Amino acid sequence: MKSIFLILMVTLGYAHEGHDKMPGAVQAPHGGTVKGTSQLYIELVNEASGIKLYPLTHEMAPVAPKEVTIVATVQAPKKKKEAVKFTVADDHYEAKVDAKGAYRYTLELTTTYKGKKEKVVFQVEPQS
Repeated sequence: MKSIFLILMVTLGYAHEGHDKMPGAVQAPHGGTVKGTSQLYIELVNEASGIKLYPLTHEMAPVAPKEVTIVATVQAPKKKKEAVKFTVADDHYEAKVDAKGAYRYTLELTTTYKGKKEKVVFQVEPQS
């Protein structure tokens, strides 16, 4: 009986306001998924028309694409890695990715910012 009471109290203790947010969690300004390096955050927005990458500072301010170089590969399960070609928009990179019918693929990025290269990996589920 004590264990049921303890479980109930712990559950109710987390049910109040503010516990729906993870401490240190980063809110994606464009509704995507955010991954970080030591210098940048990269936000991936996955759409039916393709993907968009937004380089951001750790304060979530946009970084101009001309300041960041991104080289990417995509690999679907049981397929070879392929290079991804990005086009540059005002504040982001865009690319069309062919998932080759896979339900998920790995997008591996190598970013270069202020002379430092770093890797970021996203698991992406294609939008239809």
